[in-house]
Parts: sequence; structure tokens; C-alpha cells
Amino acid sequence: MIEINQYLKNLLDNFNPYIISVEDKKIIDRGLKNFITQKIFAKKFRKRKLDAMNVLDIENKIGLSIKRKESIHFIIFFGGYKHFWNQSAPESDWAEIFTLNFLSEWVAPVLASYEPGVVIEFVSEDWILERMDNYKAEDLEKYCQSFSLLIENFNKHLPKNFKFKLTRLGDKFNKDKMLEAVEEKLPEGYQRWKNLSEEDKEIELKRSSRSVILKADEDVNRVIESRIVELAYYDVESQKEFSGDYFTVDNYIYISFSFGLSQDNIDNWLTLGSTYASNVDFWVGRGVLEENNNNFVNRIVSREQYLKIKDCLQTKETDFGKIEIISQENWKNTIVNIKE
Repeated sequence: MIEINQYLKNLLDNFNPYIISVEDKKIIDRGLKNFITQKIFAKKFRKRKLDAMNVLDIENKIGLSIKRKESIHFIIFFGGYKHFWNQSAPESDWAEIFTLNFLSEWVAPVLASYEPGVVIEFVSEDWILERMDNYKAEDLEKYCQSFSLLIENFNKHLPKNFKFKLTRLGDKFNKDKMLEAVEEKLPEGYQRWKNLSEEDKEIELKRSSRSVILKADEDVNRVIESRIVELAYYDVESQKEFSGDYFTVDNYIYISFSFGLSQDNIDNWLTLGSTYASNVDFWVGRGVLEENNNNFVNRIVSREQYLKIKDCLQTKETDFGKIEIISQENWKNTIVNIKE
């Protein structure tokens, strides 16, 4: 069995380059854009079928990058925090490392075939979380510092034509103006809430109740408010004056994780897993290793999953810090019927 320190070192320090095969070369010779799109749409990374319009849009953006000889630029909007349930909060844990590694493998064929390479830009939406879910500003700062350092260290071991990047939306645009626009939409949001069926209200409440940090004097009305603020925020951020251009124009390609599997993904964005074995977002989940057939499987578990498996976890000290491990047998026996 591979030794755990070596396994973790490979995750942190080693980039595995993709080797262009004879068959790959034939496809590239017929058209580089076709080869790149085939690899980007590979099913082992993707978690949702793309509609024809999105396929065409992504193909056109890749073609535009190739024409300009620019990096292919992927955008990931994400929470920009560590969920409060997690032991590592407010800082990142192995989940972030697992996802960076997974994304590196995803773009490896592009890097091997296209010299200008790839940029994957994480866009943190943390600025709204104080208002939406009661997260503390200092905790959001700690997460940003933690994730920034992780990206910085990861980039040291990547090929010259590939880098991860972190942008905070609140630094790029006027936070006060965005918040004002969100607040203006809340009355409309409350009216829509009143018109929902009781069943739909229950679904919405379930979503937000997992996210909001309730203060001692707050109740279900704060959970409702959290969801209404979230939906208003989606409307505001997509406006052209704010981050709309990231989604709709030029050669930026948007990537979704669990959001892509939700009812909110009305545009059918390109949806990837967070690892080969997980759909749980890295910022809300916890990274654990599954021992499997003399190797390890990177898993990102939700709060519900973690509570189910915690008694089966072993915490191991490694050269790179502590990590929790579960056997393949215990994973199968405890995780059945638990959704991510």
C-alpha cells in the first residue's frame, strides 16, 4: 500500500503531466479546439449534461482564446468561507487541496496541447455573507488568507502555463452599491415568498437553515430572510455593471460545483465534481481519505455524511498535518442512502 506521507506529498507537490497519445495527436491535427473541448467535457469530471447552447458557447470561447493565443480562462464563483460546522473553520482543510488537485488533473490535457495554457480563477462571494448568513468579517478574512496561501503554494508546483487565481468580488466592485441593490430587491423577494406553496417554502427553508448562523434572539424568520437575500444577490451579481461580464461575454468559461446540480442553475452551467468521488463543495465540506484497494480515495463529505461516519474515522498524524481516514468497508457500511 502506498505510504500516506508519500500520497499526500504527491497531492501537494507533484503535478502529473498528461502525455499526448498517438490518437490524441490525430485529433489535434484535425483541430485543436475539438481536442480541448473533448477533454473539458470528459464525463469522469463532469456531473451534469450540458445543453446544446452551452456547448456551443464554450466551444466558441475556447476558439476565441486559441485565436488570440490567450490562456483559456475558467471562472469559479464560490462562497469564500469555511462552513461553521467544520472543525477547521474558519480556515481551509484537505477539501480545498483535493479540489485543486482534481481541477489540475482536469486541465492537464489542455496544458499538454496548448502552450498559452489555463487560468482557473476562484471568485469569492464572501462580501455578502455578513448580511446573508451572519458570518463574522474576521472569520471571512481568515479563510481568504488560508485559501490564498494554499493557492500560492500550489502554484509553485504547477507548469508555467497554468495557475490558480483568487479574486474577491467585494474588492473588484463597489460593495456598498451592490448591497444597496440587494436591499432594494428584498420587498419583491418577500412577496414571492408569500406566494409559494407550503411545500416549496419547506424546500427553501431546508436549504438556508443549513447555512445561516442563528443568533440567540433569531428564529425561522431569519432563515427566510437569508434565502431571500441570497436570491436577491443572484439577481444583482449577474447584472452587467457587476459580475455579469464574467458569465456572458468574451472568453471566460464559468464552472459550477453543487450549484450546478441545484434548481437555481437555470442556465445549465458546466458542472464538475469537487473530486472524482464527491459533489460536496470544498468550502462547505470536509476532506477525508478513504483507504481503498491499497490506495486512497479523496472524498469531501457534507455535515450529514460526517456525522454518519465520524465514529469510523481514524485521525492520523502526517508530515503535512492531521488527516482523517476511513476504510472502504466502513464507508460502504455507513454512507448508504446518505446524500451529499
